[in-house]
Amino acid sequence: MRVVLTMLVFFNELSFSSQAQTTNYQVYALYVVNIAEHSSWPGRSGDFHITVFGKSKAYEELLKQNGKMVNGHTLRISQVEELSANGEPQIIYLPDNKSSSLNDILKATAGKPAMIITEREGLFKKGAGFSFVVMGNNTLRYDINHTELEKKQIRVSKNLAALANATL
Repeated sequence: MRVVLTMLVFFNELSFSSQAQTTNYQVYALYVVNIAEHSSWPGRSGDFHITVFGKSKAYEELLKQNGKMVNGHTLRISQVEELSANGEPQIIYLPDNKSSSLNDILKATAGKPAMIITEREGLFKKGAGFSFVVMGNNTLRYDINHTELEKKQIRVSKNLAALANATL
């Protein structure tokens, strides 16, 4: 558990230290993988799929994690323009430029154990499981919607939840 806290603090310090105007997608990708490692899905077997919906530099960074192990499952990263093109991923990463697709993704994943992680702040209030937040000091944090995750029977570790900026 201490490892989770150390890793998130480390990533937070790395997040935007070079330039405030530049998004560090490596940090976003590492957060996504860390969230996957510290969450559990019902009936989990086979590979662990993370799908990036639309074009994003986060995909390039997540692709570097492809094939690694997450909770005993091989991590598989993909990028799609249509959600139906990739079966049923455990995590759907929604880049900022595709935020308007959130309602469609929520409909497509209704009743399925799919965690939606968004780059745009505040979307956790509209049904995403996690939304990233860039703080005033340019560190990256996240908000969690426990209500939506519970509906999908996805559990987040207490330590991960304790580091959230805001929760529902």
